Amino acid sequence: MKRYFGLISCLFLLWGCGLKSIPEWRTASFNHLEQYKKYFLTGREQLAAIHFQKAVNELKGSGNLSLLMTVYLTRSALHVAILEAPQGEEYLEIAKVWPSDDHQDYYFLLEGRFAEIQKSSLPTSYQDLVTTIEEGNAKRITETIRNIQDDLSRLIAIGVVVRHGVVNEAILTQAVDLASVNGWRKPLLIYLNRLKSFYETTGKRDQAEIIRLKIELLKS
Repeated sequence: MKRYFGLISCLFLLWGCGLKSIPEWRTASFNHLEQYKKYFLTGREQLAAIHFQKAVNELKGSGNLSLLMTVYLTRSALHVAILEAPQGEEYLEIAKVWPSDDHQDYYFLLEGRFAEIQKSSLPTSYQDLVTTIEEGNAKRITETIRNIQDDLSRLIAIGVVVRHGVVNEAILTQAVDLASVNGWRKPLLIYLNRLKSFYETTGKRDQAEIIRLKIELLKS
């Protein structure tokens, strides 16, 4: 979706920029969503849940269904980033009464329903990702992910392809590096475990043992 993550501040704060001031609910919902993302990725689930609900409440008070869908899809995207299934139930309920092609295509991306996507509705980097997934070239997929500029968008892209069955050392290492440099403890541990499993299944037991020891140190 064109406004997700890299341009999410524009979506929340600059829509209606002709107004003399930004409505308080818009600023509050954006700030709560940013706090939700931070706490979710650092593994502080209770604080994440509090800020997510506050963002939802602000948007329900405004009646802005488009932004409300964005918040629900943001949650889905973060779950995909840590290799969990997207939680799209609330989004789908809103989409029944407020359909949006842009939101729908981003939802299809998170679900891995690539054949149903109108790629022009996605950011260029995600358009390229869908194309390479359809081609089935793992090396090209890895390169496409590496070219995504925004770190969180790149981690989400990794989640999409890994859940789709595209797993190699380069992709998993990218995820570990992204999580490490941003201090995202939750995905860091998840991808370290996936990298350990990858090394074990490919016979690289020395590398797997190094990763196992690193995980133990990080958890202690």
